[in-house]
Amino acid sequence: MKAVLVVVSLITAILTSGCSVTPYPAQTEVQNREDFLYLRGNFTWWDIEEHAKVKQVEGQLYKATVELIADGQPYEFKFADENWSLGANCGYYEKADQLVTLEAKVSANCNAKFEPFRFIPEVTGDYDFFIDFTDESEPKVWIKPAEADLIDRLVPSF
Repeated sequence: MKAVLVVVSLITAILTSGCSVTPYPAQTEVQNREDFLYLRGNFTWWDIEEHAKVKQVEGQLYKATVELIADGQPYEFKFADENWSLGANCGYYEKADQLVTLEAKVSANCNAKFEPFRFIPEVTGDYDFFIDFTDESEPKVWIKPAEADLIDRLVPSF
């Protein structure tokens, strides 16, 4: 009987360990999220890609820039680390925050599981996706058209 209990306990432990979500080890008082946070979405096939890794703008404000095609279809996205860890898996906070429009700030939940934001660009081009962790309990997300870099502004296009 003891052997059966040991086997059942072992099987239960193995099965439940595979269902857990890994919390990011430094969820509290994170100093620099550009070490681990990415913009992930259907434009990256939900993978992590170096070009979509966030860069620190200032303080706890970060951004990633990606090119989007305006074809009338919504892009889904989240800010997340490599492992979709709790505390570093940021989707929409409430259903009203799901659709992001240009320059409108919405609230994020960084313990999200299946709550991707949606954005429908009206113009094909580069877009800056921002996430601000100044309020850790309710980070803010917004999108702006990316500013042309200095060379593009100084050299006219032909």
